[in-house]
Amino acid sequence: MIYIFTALYCEAHVFIRYFHLGKKPENTRFQEFYSERAGIRLIITGIGEIAAAAAVGSVCAQYKPKEEDMLLNIGTCAHRSGTAGVFVCNKLTEQATGKTFYPDILYSHNFDEEAVVTGMRPWNREKDGAEASLAFSGGNLYDMEAAAIYQAGSYYFGPHQMVFLKIVSDSGGAKEVSAKQVEQLMEACQDELFDLVKQLPWVLCQDAQNKNCLCTEKEAMLKKLCTDMHCSKVMRDMLKQHIRYLELSGTDYVSVIQEMYREGLFPCKDKREGKLRFEELKGRLF
Repeated sequence: MIYIFTALYCEAHVFIRYFHLGKKPENTRFQEFYSERAGIRLIITGIGEIAAAAAVGSVCAQYKPKEEDMLLNIGTCAHRSGTAGVFVCNKLTEQATGKTFYPDILYSHNFDEEAVVTGMRPWNREKDGAEASLAFSGGNLYDMEAAAIYQAGSYYFGPHQMVFLKIVSDSGGAKEVSAKQVEQLMEACQDELFDLVKQLPWVLCQDAQNKNCLCTEKEAMLKKLCTDMHCSKVMRDMLKQHIRYLELSGTDYVSVIQEMYREGLFPCKDKREGKLRFEELKGRLF
């Protein structure tokens, strides 16, 4: 199942129409559209971080996504210089806290990649122009939902199961963009968007095959490492995904992990130290 989250109906209408998604009237909290045949459940969250996180949490708690499911966030955004186009987000920054998140991009695509900053209010070029460098300190794109969707989604999806696509609608004048203009933007790039959506089931299939790439001995080592690092579910999923990637790429990660054990860096005394060692491990491997 592909869970598509958009903030507005005008961002969702091309998917509803093309994939013949039917509205589910029993969901009174958020507009929900669904097709079992297409394997798509689309939810319109409303604008802003709180609305987006609430929608993701509510829907995922109800349907309980599986390991073979994916989350896809599609919506419009501002661009620092107004450059038009569709972007895959490779880094998400929450403006209020400065926290950053990195979805794993394990699929091929023809879009440019860019980092996005998620703020709590629309970016206004005239009012906030002097603060542009601060507003965009994490990238050239600016939206109001992506980082919140990632954080809420991470309770149910791994980093490799979440995709963020942003279509530039303005350069700091969101209030001047009408719903009709957004519809036209979505229609202009709909074929590219549909191609990616159709590709995601294949990505899921490939990922399912890749999960079985570790031998019993390495699976045991990974399980022990997760325990010794006091991994949360989110960190455990990230660690497993990194190890699978390293295994498939032929990287000798085992000797690096063994060396860290010899140095006394594992096991960790608590979850806080585990996070620090996780970053150090990534630094040695990537």
